[in-house]
Amino acid sequence: MSLRRSHFTSALPRVGAVAGVAAVAMVLAGCGAENKPHVPVDSLVGQSVAQVEGKLPQDASMVSYDLSKPVTGKDAKYGISDDDSHGDWFVVAACANTKNVENDTRLAVGVLNADAYSKNIARKAKNHAFNRYLSECG
Repeated sequence: MSLRRSHFTSALPRVGAVAGVAAVAMVLAGCGAENKPHVPVDSLVGQSVAQVEGKLPQDASMVSYDLSKPVTGKDAKYGISDDDSHGDWFVVAACANTKNVENDTRLAVGVLNADAYSKNIARKAKNHAFNRYLSECG
C-alpha cells in the first residue's frame, strides 16, 4: 500500500492514511511475535551455553552436564568458575522432551569448554556421538 496518492487534498486524510498504515503494521507485528519460528533442539549443538540460554522461552528449563571426562578425559569444571556468562562453554549434546525448543521444554545439554572444543569434536557432536552420555537422550 503506497502512501503517495494524488487524490489526498487536505492534511486530515493523510493523517488518517498514516494512522491506518501504522495500525496495520502493529497488527502484523503482533502476529509475527506470536508465530516465532521454532528452534530445533538439534540446532543447539555447536552453540555456546549463553546462546542456548538466550533461546529458551521463559517456561522452559535446562540442565547442563560437563562432558569433559567422558569426551576428553579431563576433569569436569563447569560451574566451578565465577564466569556466569557461559560464553566459553559449547553444547556437544542436546536432548529434550520436545523436538523444538518451546514452552514447557525440558532440555538437557552436554557441554565442553572452548579449550577442548575442536573441529573433530564439533563434527562428532553434530552426528550425535555424545548424546549417549546424557540419560535424557535414552
